[in-house]
Amino acid sequence: MTSDKPFIAVPAMWSAQIKGLRYSGSVVANAVLDSIARAGGDPLVISPATNSNVWSIVDGMVLPGGSDINPARYGAAADETYVGTDYAQQDEAEAKAIAMAQEMGLPTLLICRGMQLWNVERGGTLVQHWPDDPQQHVDTVHDVEIAPNSRLAAVLGDSREVSVSSYHHQAVHRLGAGLTVVAKSSDGCVEAIEDPELNTVAVQWHPEDRSDSVASDQALFDWVVHEARKRREATRG
Repeated sequence: MTSDKPFIAVPAMWSAQIKGLRYSGSVVANAVLDSIARAGGDPLVISPATNSNVWSIVDGMVLPGGSDINPARYGAAADETYVGTDYAQQDEAEAKAIAMAQEMGLPTLLICRGMQLWNVERGGTLVQHWPDDPQQHVDTVHDVEIAPNSRLAAVLGDSREVSVSSYHHQAVHRLGAGLTVVAKSSDGCVEAIEDPELNTVAVQWHPEDRSDSVASDQALFDWVVHEARKRREATRG
């Protein structure tokens, strides 16, 4: 495959029911793909069942949100709010994608579930159901405060506070090894984490929801594509 645009890997979620198909399918929200394309990237949807060498041509990665991470992955029993994935190996497939991106030094954007899984893979844990009060986190827009001098702050033009589109009920509890909290909401929910050693931005919110109209949301996709283009030029000429 050839393209003058950087290839951005987008691991898909295995869904048991797809309209128009008789069987299951691997899906990614079109809003994520559109956001990458708007930034000048060429998104590559990767099935969770793939074992191909597609990673050899990838320049960056965006790992979208989705269903809950299996609590057994961080040593807990599922509570009554747990809504797991349709594919038993989804967590493992995405964990491998994160590991591959880190090993290759790919610029990476982790969204919602993607951020949570990164934390778990670093030995962290999750709150299985974050309280609705005083701040609603499901299907709402709210503000988050961003740590100065963080990678996220730089990506967002040194903003100290932005509004975000939120849709989650699990949240970071114990922080994983080597990670730093760089954004929180007013109720203390962890909204973004970073590893200072990696070119990775991980956010709890869904920037794809409003990226076509909100500059701070599109900026996250612009960043990962820009960094992927720089990596492509440095490694491939």
